[in-house]
Amino acid sequence: MKHLKTILGMLVLFAALSCTKNQMEGNGQVSFVLNGDYEIADLTKSNVSQYTTLPSSEDFNLSIVDASSASVWKGKLSEWDSATLLKAGSYKVTASYGDMEDEGFDKPFFTGSADFTVAGGQTSEVQISARLGNTVIMIGCTENFRNYYKDYTFSLKRNNQHIVTFTKDETKAAFVDGYKFTLEGTLTSETKTQTFSKEYASLNEATAYSIMFDAANVGGSSITVTFNDNVETIDLGDLELND
Repeated sequence: MKHLKTILGMLVLFAALSCTKNQMEGNGQVSFVLNGDYEIADLTKSNVSQYTTLPSSEDFNLSIVDASSASVWKGKLSEWDSATLLKAGSYKVTASYGDMEDEGFDKPFFTGSADFTVAGGQTSEVQISARLGNTVIMIGCTENFRNYYKDYTFSLKRNNQHIVTFTKDETKAAFVDGYKFTLEGTLTSETKTQTFSKEYASLNEATAYSIMFDAANVGGSSITVTFNDNVETIDLGDLELND
């Protein structure tokens, strides 16, 4: 009886070892679930959907790498077949929509990643949380500003390269890389055209910033700029004088 118990114990041990070996050396399957985090920080806390159309989860691109960072699979989430076999081991998946370097109106960039493990003979569900990776910039003008300047444009540039232009009465928000940009304005009143520029840097991702312009004085020598809740007066330079 003692020998029988020993034999049964060894069989159970071998079965457990075999199961563990299969999980570590065999193939497994994975299904991915994308969870979009579309909230953004600003003075009132808002959602990306207030500034652009949200992407479908199937429009996200997936990139899977193994423990050595070697590429395993790339493609759209809609193209991933959960029946695909992956070798047992550790992996990382990155989901993205848009391009950080592609900036402008209706150009949000979402990204998120997750580490996961594949066990032989098993199917795992991997949750990926993706959030906005770039910065939202909104331009607004007070009624006093609009009454004084009959025309105006605002442009965002970086290293003298154009990013996006806000024409008069533009209401859309721009999605940009917030690490650095220069805001340039051209303002035309009844008597003259004036310009200004101001640099912004180190703005947070997944955050909406509002830049509001007001005519500071009747003479038009300066304007006030409210950047979220910070107010600053900027002196204008004359571009040209009308006769």
